Amino acid sequence: MSHTGFTGATVDTRLTALFAPGVGTPLASSSALRLMTGSIAGHHVLVAATDPHADKGVLGIAECADLRRTVQMARESRTPLVLLIDSAGARLDDGLPIQGALRGLMRELLDASLDGLPSIALLGRNVFGGASMLAFATSQRCYAPTTLLAMSGPRVLQAGGGDERAIVIEAIDGMARSRHGDTERLLDDSLTAYADALRDWLVAHSLDAPAASIAAERRHLAQRLSTAPQPVTAAIEFEPAQGPLSCRGQAFVGTTDVLKLATLAEAASGPLTLHLDCAGHSVRLGDERLILSQYLVHLAKTLRQRVRAGQPVNLTIAGEISGGIYIAAAGAASTVRIAPGGSVRTLPQSSLDNILNRPAAASADFAHYVEFGVADTVSPQP
Repeated sequence: MSHTGFTGATVDTRLTALFAPGVGTPLASSSALRLMTGSIAGHHVLVAATDPHADKGVLGIAECADLRRTVQMARESRTPLVLLIDSAGARLDDGLPIQGALRGLMRELLDASLDGLPSIALLGRNVFGGASMLAFATSQRCYAPTTLLAMSGPRVLQAGGGDERAIVIEAIDGMARSRHGDTERLLDDSLTAYADALRDWLVAHSLDAPAASIAAERRHLAQRLSTAPQPVTAAIEFEPAQGPLSCRGQAFVGTTDVLKLATLAEAASGPLTLHLDCAGHSVRLGDERLILSQYLVHLAKTLRQRVRAGQPVNLTIAGEISGGIYIAAAGAASTVRIAPGGSVRTLPQSSLDNILNRPAAASADFAHYVEFGVADTVSPQP
């Protein structure tokens, strides 16, 4: 096998390294996503890989549709799912429809995770935004030392906190991420190391294993947060017997806020109304050091588990919302309603300015929200 580094290899080279010669079979794809099936270490697998050389591996509407279909195939056949993720995140040029596509994809991955479907993410050089949330919907992640994973890219994090680039990189690289638990594994940056790690994982994981405990994950995240407490940014209110669980203040929610939302949602009984009026996810480096993506996906799992247990979660969006908090809550919820004054966008304009270097539309026409899958109902706007 070639000694080429995994993070520097093409998607074809990465896929070839995983399968024995003549074993992997390509599947039809309607996007830049590469799909394959075959046997590895005696286990039939489904593999989906982003192509970092195709527009930085971004996830557009077509990529989300292909990946969602692949996850559905894996769930129906109980086939281990392998994701090769090297992606700058969502294709922002797709506009608001990408939020609807990510909502549907996140729901499929959450259901797969809660079903106990074995899944692993082999991470390349860049894993940002929605791509990082997809990684944390799997049961294990493998990093190279130079892998970068975060909800926000280095430029946005620098702008958010004024830190030097070297400090930001050190906080979000594979060496830092792999210190946070047994499901985060650091590998040598080689094709052989990644192929061996996948084989080891397939041999060790049973299709009959139960889904990981959400309660145990919450304890782990709470302990991590206790080592580096982060500020409260949102006004979170909940009266279980009287009203909805509300997150207000047009805040950029961080790890403390998200974990509190998950804890309160878990404590609720019966149907839950989740009322969100928050601008987006935090761009503070302190939150990213703790892996904000994992906290957001934990919230999503908590909400989705309630839905699957017959306790509806009805999300009401009362202000402008964007980014990871939308994907987490909307992907998990039974229904999404846009209240008067509510709207959805891909990211806050400040983040878009740092990424696209040009203005972007705040939102699509409200009439298209349901068509795009962004919401299920839209109340008359003022």
